[in-house]
This record gives sequence, C-alpha cells and structure tokens, in this order.
Amino acid sequence: MAADERTPLLKSGAGAVKRVGRGLWSPANRILFAGFLVSLTLGITQVPIIYVFRVMACEQFYNTHPPFDGPASEQCMRREIDANTARQVSILGMTTSICGILNLFICGDLIKRWGTRWALVSQTGLLGIRVACQIVAVSTGGQRGIDLMQYTQLIGILGGPRGYMLVLNTAVAEVVERRKHTGVFGRLQGAVMIGTAIGYLLGGVIGDVFGIVSPFVSAVGCFAVATTYGGIFWPSPPDNDDEANGKTTSGASGFLAPIKVLMPQKYRLENGKIIRNYGLVFLALGIFFGVFATGYAPILIQMYATSRFNFGTTENGILMSGNAWIRGVFLMFIFPEIIDGGRRWFAKSTHAGALQKTLTEEERNLIPTHPEDMDPAPGLMNASEPTKAPPEEEDEDSTFDLFFLRWSLVVDGIVTSLAAWATEGWHVYLGKPTHLISFARHDIDIPTAAFLLPFASGSAPAAKGVITEMCPPHQRQDALSAVTLVESAATLTTQGLFGLIFASLAAIGKPNLTFFCNAALAVVAVGVLLLAHYPPPNSVRVDEETEEGSSQE
Repeated sequence: MAADERTPLLKSGAGAVKRVGRGLWSPANRILFAGFLVSLTLGITQVPIIYVFRVMACEQFYNTHPPFDGPASEQCMRREIDANTARQVSILGMTTSICGILNLFICGDLIKRWGTRWALVSQTGLLGIRVACQIVAVSTGGQRGIDLMQYTQLIGILGGPRGYMLVLNTAVAEVVERRKHTGVFGRLQGAVMIGTAIGYLLGGVIGDVFGIVSPFVSAVGCFAVATTYGGIFWPSPPDNDDEANGKTTSGASGFLAPIKVLMPQKYRLENGKIIRNYGLVFLALGIFFGVFATGYAPILIQMYATSRFNFGTTENGILMSGNAWIRGVFLMFIFPEIIDGGRRWFAKSTHAGALQKTLTEEERNLIPTHPEDMDPAPGLMNASEPTKAPPEEEDEDSTFDLFFLRWSLVVDGIVTSLAAWATEGWHVYLGKPTHLISFARHDIDIPTAAFLLPFASGSAPAAKGVITEMCPPHQRQDALSAVTLVESAATLTTQGLFGLIFASLAAIGKPNLTFFCNAALAVVAVGVLLLAHYPPPNSVRVDEETEEGSSQE
C-alpha cells in the first residue's frame, strides 16, 4: 500500500509482525515436518552405505587375489578389506564435508535469489539425483563402483544436507516470532533426529529384506515426495520481511556475507562513545571448539565399541537410533520449555535488580523548573505522532540462551570424560553414541549422568538462537549460514585430527584416552564462550546508524 498523509512516519518494531496459523498445520510445523521427512530419507542410506563399501572393497580384493575357499560368512573378514573400507569411508566423509562447505555458499545465494521454498526444492531434488547415481554405483560394484560412489558426492556442492538444513533454519527465522527462535530451532533439530532414527532402522530392515540396492531406491522415492511437499506446502514469509530482504546483497559481496557476519562490529553507546564488540567472534570460536570436541564422537564410539566390545552393524544401528530418539524427544518437547523457563528466571532476576537500584542525588534533583519541561495535562493535547517507535513486542532477554550454551558444553565435557572408564558392552547403551556413562572400573552405574545426557544436545540450537539475537534481522540468514559454516569446518577438522589421535592411541592399546581429549576440548570451548557477550544495552550498530541516516537524506 502506498504511503499517504495518514501513514505513520515511524513504523512499529519488528515485534508487531503478525504470524498466522498456530495450529497443527502452522508454518513452523510444516517446516518441522519437512525436516523430519528429509532427514528420514537421508538416514535410510546412512547404514547401508557403509556395508556397500565393505562389499565393493571385498569384490575388488578378490578381483586381484585367488578365490576364497572357506565359509561365505568369512569371505570378507580380512585386514586388507577392513583397511580399504575404512580408507574409502574416510574419503567419503572428508569429501562430504568439503562439498558441504561449498554448498553453504551456493545455497545461501539461492535463498536470497529464489527464497526458501525453491531453495529447498533445489536441494531435495539434487539429493534425489545423487542417490539415483549411487544406485548405479552399487549395481556396478568393485573398484569402479567405489569410484562412482565417491564422485556422486560432487553433486553435494549444488545440493546437499548442509544446504537443506540452512534452508530450514532460515525459514524458521522468517516465520517464527523472534522470541521463539531458539525453542523452534531446538524442535527442528529434534524433528531431524527423530527422522534420522527412523531412517537408520528402515534402511537396515529394507536392505536385509529386499536387498542392498532397495534402500537407495526407496530414498529416491522419498526425495521425490519431499520435493513435491516443499513446492506445494512450504510456508511463505511475512509480507513485512521485504524491508529486510531489501538490505540483502547479491553477487560476490553477498556470496561472502556469512564470513563478514563474524567480523567484529562497531556500536555507539548512549553517551556517544563508539566501541568494538567481539561477541560474534568468540561465539564462532566457541562453536568451533564445541563441534571440534564432539563432532568425531559418533564415529569414535562406534569404532571403539566395535574394536573393544565386538559390536556389529545391528548393535551400532540400535545404538545410533536409540540415541537419536532420546535427543530428538528432548529437543522437541523439553528444550523449548527449558529456554522459556530460563528466560523468565533471568528476566525476574534482572527486574528485581532494577527495582532495588537506588536513585543517585543527581536523579533526585531532576525536577522540572520550566513550563516546557512539564508533561501536559491529560486531554489537553491533540493526538500527535509518537517521537519514538513502539518497542519490538518480540524482544525478550535471551541472555539465558548463552548461559545454556555454555553449560551444555560443560555437561558434554563431563560425560565424555566418563566414557573412558567403560569396560563392558552394555555400558554403551546407557548413554548416547557420543558418550559412555559408567565408572565400570568400580562397577558403579551413574544414573545422574544418564539424566544429564540430553542437556548436552541443546548446544546447536542454542548457538543458532544466540547468533540470530546478536545480528539485525536482515543478517539472520547470513548468521545461520555462518554458524553452519563454522560447524562444517570444525567437523572436517575433527575427522582428520581425531582419526589420527585414535589410531595412535589404539596402537599403544589406549584408545579410550581419546575421550579425555574430547573432554579437554569441550572445556576449551566453554572458556572461549565465557568471552562472548551481547552488545551493550541501548547501543546502536554504527553501520545501521549510517544506513538510517542516508535513507532519511
């Protein structure tokens, strides 16, 4: 609608945005279902793909060696085959991480150009094409099949798991009230974990019953359904997001915007002094070390359980699925309540402190002495335009989010250190796949640690909530891209470094010491996050102040 003489000069805050649809089919729930569906589809192929590499490595081995004369069940039980399988899986993981980092930049640019709806359609469609190419690789087998399987990861540069998660998080930031961002980020991750848990089980069952190619065929069909769902039922962003969209930049500068978000920002205080805030820098470093400490843990615990307790694919599948269920339920139903309750607790503490604050002598003497300083009597003045914009209704103290992020990593470090004491296979099922939780050396079970386990899973959504609060609305999509970029870089680093650490410690018979290394890095992450702080209250970013001044001119 065009502006006229009755249009207010000062617009209301961002909190005045009206989000419709709060029922079962609300915009947020539609996004959560999309995350569940895509993660379920990805999970279907996660367990079979490891087995496929082992089968193809076995085929390649006997193509250059004499046929095996023993039982068929022992045909692939050779160290050469195990070594080749581990090498190919490691290459696959590294390639996936590198392609995922590149995919973040491309997907972020697609979101700015096309919006989240068509960005999601492009990501799920390309993921379906990648799985279709993997069917060809599985059918080919041998070394050629291994090579084709590795080449399919290049499709992940244009469309991959990192990109679709960025789309989901960006859509949440668009359609959900600002004060609910952290809670819905947690629910989204919970939906993804539940979908992954079901996918792990379905992939194994479908592969055992219908053949090893069947999970990949099923995944192609599921991706087709997910693509159709995204094109038809994806929610549209609120109309007033046009102002934020107008500030986004495309081209080379927009392509590198996620990196620029993490740079130190200048703020102007109420007294006019300009300071430089490093909150985003330390937040990014804390997230990096946090993922660095725990990113390799799922692979680590499976390798440790396989070598120490002779776990097979069934035990590892149950372990991974059970962990995802526990964490998913926690994030879906408990995590949002913890965030809301913690924020109310922090708000009460802040309000009580403000009430108890005593007035200074200067404040007591601020009594109006001139007529123009006095407020007019009610009803004597005509209605006029307000001199200040109404406060943002969605604003809420999110200091608790940063508090929760720090303590979740503390719990992560404590529970990780307990993993080094496990000596029985059943101890593994007491915790999530990133951690074991029993002092088996003394045969003492620790139910308290089991209770604390899910709390460590809320660090990722808490980090996303914190960084979106530290950034202005038009930079939230770039901020989410930056978080995912930092997580991807940390995952790539931890896969390479901790793989070497585990191999070195396993060679001397002390693989469990790797868990102490994880715990130490988690403590480092907490120390770095203690340096991360929100910008000072009532401060204004200098770049925003410049933009407002230029627009008024």
